[in-house]
Amino acid sequence: MSQAVLPEELITEVLSILPAKSILRFKCVCKPWEFLISDPFFVEKHRRRSQKRNLHLALILCRPMTHIRDYYYDRDCSVVPFPLNNLLLNPSLTINILPHHRMRYKSCFRVIGSINGLLCLFNSRIIREGDEWHRNTYFRLWNPATKTISQKLGSITHPYDQPYGPGEDLSNYFRFAFGYDKSTDTYKVVAFCPKEVKIFSFRDNVWKNIQHFPITPLYYVHMVCRRKQRVNEGVYLNGSLNWLAILNCEYFTKEYLIFPGIDPFVYPKVDQFVIISLDLCTETYRQLLPPSGFVEVPSILPTISVLRDCLCFSSHIKTTHFAIWMMMEFGVQQSWTQFLNINCMDLQIDHDYPRYGYEYLVHPLCLSENDGTIILASSHDEQALLYNWRDNSVEKTRITNHVLWMFSLNYIETLVSTC
Repeated sequence: MSQAVLPEELITEVLSILPAKSILRFKCVCKPWEFLISDPFFVEKHRRRSQKRNLHLALILCRPMTHIRDYYYDRDCSVVPFPLNNLLLNPSLTINILPHHRMRYKSCFRVIGSINGLLCLFNSRIIREGDEWHRNTYFRLWNPATKTISQKLGSITHPYDQPYGPGEDLSNYFRFAFGYDKSTDTYKVVAFCPKEVKIFSFRDNVWKNIQHFPITPLYYVHMVCRRKQRVNEGVYLNGSLNWLAILNCEYFTKEYLIFPGIDPFVYPKVDQFVIISLDLCTETYRQLLPPSGFVEVPSILPTISVLRDCLCFSSHIKTTHFAIWMMMEFGVQQSWTQFLNINCMDLQIDHDYPRYGYEYLVHPLCLSENDGTIILASSHDEQALLYNWRDNSVEKTRITNHVLWMFSLNYIETLVSTC
């Protein structure tokens, strides 16, 4: 009896819909399969399909804090890719942490972005040169699915100023964002401070200076459970990095937050808010306006994020509602559409908190279109809120591990190379 031979096109189709970890095991089946799975065209085909059906969260897990000694978060943290569906089915669980999840084994301590299945990690150390102190920073690309990681790249040294104390100078303090230039298939890191902007290309392994920001992006530090949690650090979408900014403001620091020139008693006006968008291909800026429905600045500042491949603008409305707008066509002001307007009572948010409302921050993290659930990162008790807009119900996660939801990212499993 003759054996049936599957056409190569059918094999490619079947393999391309499987999870990355399953595909990697098939490399040892035969040489043709090994070549197929390593082929760039197959890798790209699998990435496109994974983007639609294989959504994970890169959860940031850490040890319980016993005293205040963190910069961004605990340097002994772990990054665990976790399927979104598993979280929706069972919000109460314990996550298994494997050795390769721990950041310290990769000589890094923070994730600054996730694109195409690659996580951009970074580490920094304080060095002394004569009477001056400097911070040396480098980056690595890590694919958790393939367990491959790049060398340490993009080493950069910049002046070190403590950015957390009142009155400290932030003018030389670099912040970082991770993006992807589609035109050249190049991953990039943007390093910026009010006086300077640099771009690092992983393809060429070089830094170069570009025009500095026309408006300094907002820098919002939220203090909860002894940890500084950051939002508005730059979101990637369609070959661009985007930040929320405030017109006509200067840098200054405050106890719970660090952002340009805002007195806690004198809030900025609505028309001062803009979104700064940096095109990573042309390396030029443009300004986008918030949605027209944003008519009042609440005590908790708004944030931007990405849901359904759309730029989103989120804001509390007084202390009663939480609204999310989507820019359905990127860059087109008229395409802003209100996606959700949620009563805070439905979210089970207690707005009777002290001091301007800075103790409780909600930020859109991920969206599941199958069952109508949005995951909202919450700064309260290290929980996330699973809100279903179809039946107006909410469920809080009860993961026994310590999860820093404000640092967690969307992630897809791919075969994309870290080289």
